[in-house]
Amino acid sequence: MKLAKAFWILGNLLVNITIGIYIYLSSKAPVDVVERYSYMNENWSIYAGHWKAEFVFMTMIAIGAIFFAINSKKVSWSLISVGQLISLTLYPLMLGGYNNTPVELAEMANQIAIVVFVFGNIVYLGGLIHLYLYDSLLKKWIRFSAVCIASLALIAFSISFMGFISWKQALIIGPLTNLLFLINAYYGFKINLENMNL
Repeated sequence: MKLAKAFWILGNLLVNITIGIYIYLSSKAPVDVVERYSYMNENWSIYAGHWKAEFVFMTMIAIGAIFFAINSKKVSWSLISVGQLISLTLYPLMLGGYNNTPVELAEMANQIAIVVFVFGNIVYLGGLIHLYLYDSLLKKWIRFSAVCIASLALIAFSISFMGFISWKQALIIGPLTNLLFLINAYYGFKINLENMNL
């Protein structure tokens, strides 16, 4: 279905915009926990709008991945789909847990959201590594780049999940994941919907 392909491509392109916005918002937010949540609530319309837009874009990626999983019957697309579905659950947590709630509840919602974000990305990145390792649509140097980026991100998120580094330290890999989203979008253009045996 062409719509699912369009969702995958557009979602992967547009999510880069929200990543840029998140980096900007994070740079403006105070370091102190109480002050940070106060700042978020003072600028709630910006934060809420950003997360709602990202929720839409990530849902578009999930729809495309699920369609590809069903039609290709590949484990890689199944992992990508499951990872995306796990990650989607963090947006209601943030949208409902940060706005005008006591700091303790906001911090609890934040910790839950971090665990969901990190674990969802571990599953998602594992799927991307498997996809690009056995891909035949892209040139070798693009595949190699995608596998390297996804592997580095997977390592960063995994050691964060195990508690060896913070999730913010894991986000150092962030700029590279922007490239991965762009490769994903390009891959979407290359997919032949008539032959999903990828």
